This record gives sequence, structure tokens and C-alpha cells, in this order.
Amino acid sequence: MRNLALAEIMLLVVALGAISCNQRPSGEARPAAAQKHYQVKGKVVSVDKKSRMVDVDGEAIPGYMDAMTMPYSVKPESELDRLHPGDAITADLTVEDDRAWLENIRVANPPPGPPR
Repeated sequence: MRNLALAEIMLLVVALGAISCNQRPSGEARPAAAQKHYQVKGKVVSVDKKSRMVDVDGEAIPGYMDAMTMPYSVKPESELDRLHPGDAITADLTVEDDRAWLENIRVANPPPGPPR
């Protein structure tokens, strides 16, 4: 009888140990969501350096969204300094969870003359 109680206790300890091994500590961050990348092509409508956003009148992105004008965050923020309304751009759109931003922005039609 005593061996049976001891075996039950050991089984309970092993089961609790297995359960606790599958749980993350409360302070541990969850794994990062997979990023998705899309190519954006459009025209800069406005630049808002204060909110670190650029409004782009973009073409449709196949498999993601229809053509529309919408604001995008920009990374790195310094890219905003070289963007101006009317610029035709291409950029990489990175989407992660509920966040999205433009990066690797290329101005397709820089104006002639001295840099702006």
C-alpha cells in the first residue's frame, strides 16, 4: 500500500514537471510573428515628419490590398527627409502582426538640379 501511494506521488510530480516545462515564464516575450513583405509602388501625397508618416497613393498590391491612398510609417525615420509630395516611389512594405512600415524607399523620378 505504501509503495502504491509513493508511486502515485511520483507520477503526480512527473506530470506537474512536464506541464510546467511547456509554459513560458510570465515575463518572457512571445515569439516574433513572421514578417510578410510586399512591393509598393505609388506617389507621395504628403509627408508628416512629426508623426513619422508618409501618405502614399499606391497601386494595388496583388494578394494584399487594392489601390488606395493611405498613411505608412517609415523606417528609418531619416528617409522622410528626402521624400516630397509628388515623388514617384517604390518601397518594401513590411507587415508584422498589426504593424506595417515602409523601408528601402527609392524615389523613381528625382527632379533635375541640386539636391532638395
